[in-house]
Amino acid sequence: MGIQIISKKASELTLKEISIMNDSRVEIWGAGAKVDFKKDDAKGEFIFVRNKGKIMAFGMMKPVKIILDKKKYEILGIGRGMAIEKRKGWGKILNDARILRLKESGKTGVAFTGRHNLAFFEKAGYKIRKNQIRKFLYKNPEGKLIEDNDGDLVYYEGKDKFVTKLLKSKNKCITDSDFW
Repeated sequence: MGIQIISKKASELTLKEISIMNDSRVEIWGAGAKVDFKKDDAKGEFIFVRNKGKIMAFGMMKPVKIILDKKKYEILGIGRGMAIEKRKGWGKILNDARILRLKESGKTGVAFTGRHNLAFFEKAGYKIRKNQIRKFLYKNPEGKLIEDNDGDLVYYEGKDKFVTKLLKSKNKCITDSDFW
């Protein structure tokens, strides 16, 4: 058994997979990086890259509803991505699988990241727009609009041409999904 790409709904995640993902996140970003994947990403699809049965990389994509210029869109929010062993190609394989899913679905995929990751995402096949996280507003459960000014937009454009429309618009888009 060589390299495998496994896809699972959040509800199907095993305790072992959750533990591996959280342990990897905590190792890099500290205790505050622990996530309740089944709750926070309940509608998400998790993609695992395995080599000889061992998880080498993982990431998530979940449906995100967005309103832009009074029109509704449903994109896929890309997040939680991590290669457990760095600089071995596992992150590239993960993102190849994500892009394949986006192509198959025709959906636009959107992620946000810091500048230190931009070259990786460009090499993986995504487009980049610096500082464009500012075009997204999160509407929290109390109805308050929250803006995040720290991050660059990483995307793969689908049939809806959502990002092209967003970048041309003078308005910001609104989502009820916290920044994934």
